[in-house]
Amino acid sequence: MAQSVLMVYENLNSIRENGNYWKEYVHFYEKYWDAPATPKSSWWGQEYEDFRVSLSNQLGLDKKHIRDCFFTKDKDDNYFICPIGTEVNLNIMACDNFIPLEWFLLFESSQKSYFYTHTGFGAVHHDAIYYSSDFKSSLQRLDETLDILSGVLNDSSAEIGKHPELKNLTFLAEGASHIKEWIKGFSESGVIMLNYGEICNFIEPDSMKNEDSVSEIKKVLEDIKNQDYSSADSTLKLLNLKWFDISSKASGDGSENISLQ
Repeated sequence: MAQSVLMVYENLNSIRENGNYWKEYVHFYEKYWDAPATPKSSWWGQEYEDFRVSLSNQLGLDKKHIRDCFFTKDKDDNYFICPIGTEVNLNIMACDNFIPLEWFLLFESSQKSYFYTHTGFGAVHHDAIYYSSDFKSSLQRLDETLDILSGVLNDSSAEIGKHPELKNLTFLAEGASHIKEWIKGFSESGVIMLNYGEICNFIEPDSMKNEDSVSEIKKVLEDIKNQDYSSADSTLKLLNLKWFDISSKASGDGSENISLQ
């Protein structure tokens, strides 16, 4: 099983509940590790346990009350945190063996980045893909998407019924609406990140640079807006096939990694 995640990072200055705790956590973590906590942070042996003991001593808290988070900061040194480790985590959506197409609607292709792994002698390779965007921009993209989809789905004379792939646009609209409501539950000063995570184990490392589902779903919407339903149907079909193949490999239905040409 492979998991992808959509993560909300809240602006540290906008957090009211336990805000002081998180500020002390971030400050101590950076001093202790000399680096921010990311989904690719590594812990070895007793390192994590030693860190928690040191943090509990620093804060004067029993270790059972220590909570963890991922965090990042922007160019202006504003910190953003995503709490982790709780049974119910309102800041994270996770999906097994797949990435829902509506997740790609939140981002622009230019926002694609990589986690890297050092392979020795100064060499690195792409280890995982992630996207990051501010809430305002992501919500604007979702609104634009919903406007396009509502227009075509409510048009009884539209030709989408003649195109098999486009019949599923209702599910894309429902997914976009769900994510919009989720994001609106947080302060608008936050950041949202899509982390392909373990899904990247089923994409050839050398072809990760060719993975661009964000642009592909955007093209589908542009074609629909321009009433080029045949092109939209064709692009969406290829996109669905790609993710069906990746999902099949991730769930154990196949053994080969996907090469994206």
